[in-house]
Amino acid sequence: METRIISGILSWDQENKYFLETLMENRYFLVLPQIITLTQTDEKLATDELNESHKGKSAIARCFV
Repeated sequence: METRIISGILSWDQENKYFLETLMENRYFLVLPQIITLTQTDEKLATDELNESHKGKSAIARCFV
């Protein structure tokens, strides 16, 4: 499966699968594990450090396409 660096809004589903939702409302699931970048603060964090406070923030990450 191909992967790409995607920018979008960070979220996760009921099965705790992380994804980015783009402006076109497409969902791209993150490649795990990885370090993602929150675009508003340039903060870099590992996917295992994500918590509820990160949901809905703009991020850049490698995703399956």
